[in-house]
Amino acid sequence: MALEVEGKLTQLLERRSGVSANGTNWTSQDFLIEIPGQYPQTVVFNVYGDRIQLDQYQIGENVKVSFDLRGREYQGKWYNTLNAWKMERVGAAATQPAGQPAAQPAGQPAGPVEEPQASAQGDDLPF
Repeated sequence: MALEVEGKLTQLLERRSGVSANGTNWTSQDFLIEIPGQYPQTVVFNVYGDRIQLDQYQIGENVKVSFDLRGREYQGKWYNTLNAWKMERVGAAATQPAGQPAAQPAGQPAGPVEEPQASAQGDDLPF
């Protein structure tokens, strides 16, 4: 089951690593997203392996996370994990590469925009 949620990246937790029972190396990292709303919620997601390069994101960025729900039993208790497999920036930062100026809307001049001059009647209001 694939789900998506948008929110603000609030924290990156410490990366964990180890070796599985069959000798395979693994890494895992948790991160927190604050989901806005009338009652904002902070939710923890897990990234297993190198599916998402979390070091490319800044705390405070708005992101969209695609994830799966995983449930498992351990010693008679059940636990859920939100397994993130994709994350992307949301908003202006998502559509504009770093260091590149924003694109001009169609029909707008590419250069600096000059402010209109005040009329000779002394009206200095811009509208």
